[in-house]
Amino acid sequence: MAELITYTNVEICQAEQVVLRNVNLHVQNGEMIYLLGKVGSGKSSLMKTIYGALPIAAGEAHVLDYDIVHIRRRKLPYLRRRLGIIFQDYKTTDA
Repeated sequence: MAELITYTNVEICQAEQVVLRNVNLHVQNGEMIYLLGKVGSGKSSLMKTIYGALPIAAGEAHVLDYDIVHIRRRKLPYLRRRLGIIFQDYKTTDA
């Protein structure tokens, strides 16, 4: 099976503070995963790195064959079109 997400020794920071260190994550095609944890444990920060909204401070990260550590901003829309993320705070507006 092909790996869709590969994180190797990734470090994630927010406002110069390390949020997650030594993250190793491997998600293969066909897998369904859940991300659970206490408030403030880094779940949202990890998700933001997957779709390129938060840079990775150190390590290696690939999502759908994109090198997330070195991805250019102009390539982000192409990555995001291929991802299926359902946000917890999704709201619809009634006209």
